[in-house]
Amino acid sequence: MGHVRLGLLPKTRAWKNVIELIANEADVEDIAAATSQAADTAFETIQNDKGFLETVELMKELAVAAKSSDPLEHLKTVGINLPEKPSVIDVGIALTEAVDRIVETKGIRSDFNELAHGALSSAVMSHLDERFGSMFPATGDEVLSALADLGKPSEFGRLSRAFFGKATNDSLSYFLSQHIGTQVGADQPFATVNRMDQFEQAMKTHCNEAAEIVERFSGMWFSKNFYLDDGDIQARKTKGFGAYAMTKMRAELKMRAETNDA
Repeated sequence: MGHVRLGLLPKTRAWKNVIELIANEADVEDIAAATSQAADTAFETIQNDKGFLETVELMKELAVAAKSSDPLEHLKTVGINLPEKPSVIDVGIALTEAVDRIVETKGIRSDFNELAHGALSSAVMSHLDERFGSMFPATGDEVLSALADLGKPSEFGRLSRAFFGKATNDSLSYFLSQHIGTQVGADQPFATVNRMDQFEQAMKTHCNEAAEIVERFSGMWFSKNFYLDDGDIQARKTKGFGAYAMTKMRAELKMRAETNDA
């Protein structure tokens, strides 16, 4: 139901340019720029994908809950069920289950929604892990405290950057995977798996840097609309925010592509 037809993209002329760049062992920045050009048309559909926008809605609810008197109860009302003392993993699982229930109930599952809800879980868990480090597991109280900070404009901005950056990277990786898989081995651009891993890491960096444009306005958007809507930001505004964030990502990637071509 409602699948985004991502499989059509590799037939375009722009995609052929990506393949040629990889085959000619072009610089990773050239490949990243060409990839973003190839994906641009697909993003136009993605930014209006219902499943994707529902995922953005849940991300917003994390910040709204952070500013409520009973965060866990608020999250429960929107389908994010957490124990009283959640772990970081509990948060990731709860977000995935919440998105799954929504898209199944509304019949709006799509290819990009699968990538988007994975990106949200990953972004939130990474956000929490960065705060606590990897030496010792965070306690339930520490996780709740970190979730409460998502109500701060700066923290919501950082989370948005992580989400949109990863969602974009995962989408571009999806487009590339059909060709990169054939490029590993002797006399191929990616002579080893390690080299391909280095390429993929460079793509992640490229998308995260592009997502800085989203971080700059996300916090201000949340702060302004939380105030205007008396703490209950309307769904239509959130969906507009999600669509606009992808528009900004598309524009940023295109600008980087043009700069790279210069």
